[in-house]
Amino acid sequence: MARDHARIKIDIWDGDFTELRAAEQHVYLLLASNRGLSRCGVLDYIPARFLGLAADLSAPRFRSAIGGLRAKRFVVIDDDTQELLVRSYVRHDGVLDRVNMGKATGAAFEAVVSDEIRHAIGDELARLMKERPDLPGWEGLAIESPMAHAMACGMEWGKA
Repeated sequence: MARDHARIKIDIWDGDFTELRAAEQHVYLLLASNRGLSRCGVLDYIPARFLGLAADLSAPRFRSAIGGLRAKRFVVIDDDTQELLVRSYVRHDGVLDRVNMGKATGAAFEAVVSDEIRHAIGDELARLMKERPDLPGWEGLAIESPMAHAMACGMEWGKA
């Protein structure tokens, strides 16, 4: 099922998000609510596609905001594979609240080409596993992506 909404928790305003510039906050919200965002927080990184989403969003403004988000690790970008990760997406969007959503997250993980982004997702999954080992979606994730599940459990893939 395609995404029809984005989950933005109100406690976003209680942390590092408030240290971003307004343009960086805007671009972050633009990315997090993008229709193309996968269940593991990845989307194709083609900057020109985002420029028409605000009347005054120019290429230099977008690049500047992305640079700030990247420097502060709100996003991870692999320029070679043209993939962008909204880094904390898997921890904050509730994608592991249900078994079937765990399966969808696993399938999305398997579609990621970038090793750098796969490892960043694995780090976020591991943090979530420590915080919420009781989530039903872990079962679905293990079925659909043993690699992602192993990373969530803190194991290096292939060394389980």
